[in-house]
Amino acid sequence: MRVIKVIFGFFFLLAMALLPLAASQYLGRLLGKLLYLGKASRSYTVSKANIDWCYKDSSVAVRDSLLQRSLLHTGMCYTEMGMSWLWPTFMSLAKVSEVKGEKVLERAFAKGRGVIIIAPHIGNWEILNLYASRQYAITVLYKPPKLKFFDWLINKMRKRLGGDMAPANAGGVRKLMKKLRANGVIAILPDQEPAVGSGEFSNFFDRPAYTMKLLSQLSAKTGCEVIAGVAIRQPNGLGFAIEFSELKVPLEGDIESSMRSLNCNIEAIVKACPEQYQWEYKRFKKAPEGYTKLY
Repeated sequence: MRVIKVIFGFFFLLAMALLPLAASQYLGRLLGKLLYLGKASRSYTVSKANIDWCYKDSSVAVRDSLLQRSLLHTGMCYTEMGMSWLWPTFMSLAKVSEVKGEKVLERAFAKGRGVIIIAPHIGNWEILNLYASRQYAITVLYKPPKLKFFDWLINKMRKRLGGDMAPANAGGVRKLMKKLRANGVIAILPDQEPAVGSGEFSNFFDRPAYTMKLLSQLSAKTGCEVIAGVAIRQPNGLGFAIEFSELKVPLEGDIESSMRSLNCNIEAIVKACPEQYQWEYKRFKKAPEGYTKLY
């Protein structure tokens, strides 16, 4: 079964890589429409549960419209993987149509204390990784996939411009710490669910979400700069707009306060472009006492 998944996955990536970006995105939108119309897929049910909670004060029509648009972008996330992973880097980076806030990253790096880029599950993370790695050879925290072939592929493709990968384990944490203390740049997807014992519940859209402690701990121990980075999908196949920005709320105080600030910053990023946030991700997979599970 695993061999079949590997073969199917690789040929899917290859097929998408042979298409122009506009064509692969068109197929992604078709996939998103099927996900919405089917109303039975994991992507549909999880996205709907998350949106219904996080936008509970909005009307049913508004939430349903966001759900439809979100699933279109979910489909494009899948079909863009061929471009992100298999295209030559110069071709992928040619799809960066605009860069905002690059001075924010430059100023943070110039302070000489290391930099953490927080990059939530929004837009096209792979393009952001390629762009930042071109100059800073960033090290990225990631969860290794279960299939070894795709773990190998992810590592090979994300390291093409000199970057590195740090698995979400003790060895990976040591690698991140070492990189920061050498005034390096690391990137973390701060809304991914940490392993049991590595997080605490902290409010996200007015609901406790099991949140990683690692990012706040790294910030406190190294005194590094923390900024945000996103790569937002542009309409009509026009590529991606990258933006680096200062945090809305600094990560200060004890770990619990820092984690609350972290989630406030993620919320602000999501609210700026909610249709491109990956609502299919089980952000509220764990439910604390007194809360009913969403899925």
